[in-house]
Amino acid sequence: MAKTFKIGLAGTGDIGRLHAKALRARDDVELCVCRGVKSSGADTFAREFGATVYPSYSALLADPSVAAADICVPNDLHREFVEKAAAAGKHILCEKPIAMSLEDANAMIEAARRAGVLLMIAHPLRFWPEYVKLREVILSGSLGPCRAITMRRLLSLLISVTGERGWRHKPERMGGAILDLQIHDLDFLNWVFGLPEQVYCAAAPSADGGLNHTYATLKFPNGTIGFVESSYLLQGDPMIFTAKAVCERGTLDYNLHLEHFSMHAMAGLKAGATESADPASLVCYRAGEQPQVLVRQEPNILDAVFARELSYFVNCAQGKTSNQLAPVEDAVGALKLALACRESVERGLPVKLHERRDDTLEVAGH
Repeated sequence: MAKTFKIGLAGTGDIGRLHAKALRARDDVELCVCRGVKSSGADTFAREFGATVYPSYSALLADPSVAAADICVPNDLHREFVEKAAAAGKHILCEKPIAMSLEDANAMIEAARRAGVLLMIAHPLRFWPEYVKLREVILSGSLGPCRAITMRRLLSLLISVTGERGWRHKPERMGGAILDLQIHDLDFLNWVFGLPEQVYCAAAPSADGGLNHTYATLKFPNGTIGFVESSYLLQGDPMIFTAKAVCERGTLDYNLHLEHFSMHAMAGLKAGATESADPASLVCYRAGEQPQVLVRQEPNILDAVFARELSYFVNCAQGKTSNQLAPVEDAVGALKLALACRESVERGLPVKLHERRDDTLEVAGH
């Protein structure tokens, strides 16, 4: 198949690499990259992935043959890069979070609307089989109402990123674990239950002042209670991705199998664990019955998830389907929830969420 769809990638770090691998799997996609702070890095990256190199992001956007921009730059640059891509008439995939503030997010959406281009935010759990199935079962009601759900996402990221990748050590650029990591699970909970009525969040700061180990409790309108723990402060511990939904007639339990996963400089088995020939990752438990395996983890799970996500974006940008799985409004909802969590930490009080035209939040008890 001829490579008829040209995508420009901005950002050649670890996440950019995952995007490039996914795009390379499409027979119809031609990948190009632009030089950034370290031009030699882009050149090496381009040779690895067979991509065309542009001298700058502006030069890439100026090429009318480039149909879309894939933005994998630090969080604080998202608005600038998205607005420039929209002004150039490019369809846009932007890594999460959509932005660092609701003002920036709304400006990005307006820029895409004015230009008539697609803006999609990369929230990968919507393409992750275990989370998709977990949502499906909860919403089906087959296990009765979901009373409580606990989600954990803990990484050794801050000791794994150094040098030019060390922007995550700057809270004003990353937004701490709340905006950069916890937002994955906040987006999932918003996808399943909608925005909660109230959140309460506490966090332990890291040495750089970032809120990088967080605990959030969420109260949803349907009565479900959510609890999310997220951390970038592990010190070489195994990565922990889990979810447990306690329903009236059963429990759903997800655990990441580390022997089939690697990310950044983090990989490896749990201490004392052995390889499993049966990576059952999502299991349903019912009283008096044998456990039911709902999902077995795919080999190279992260590559598989990003391949689905990037392919979906390409199909949407090509007009083959409409973006029903990851509408940009949901990304704003996830950001609104993350900002409410951060406000709760800063004030030491629960925060109520309201759908208001000015997107304000209310501190409980005030």
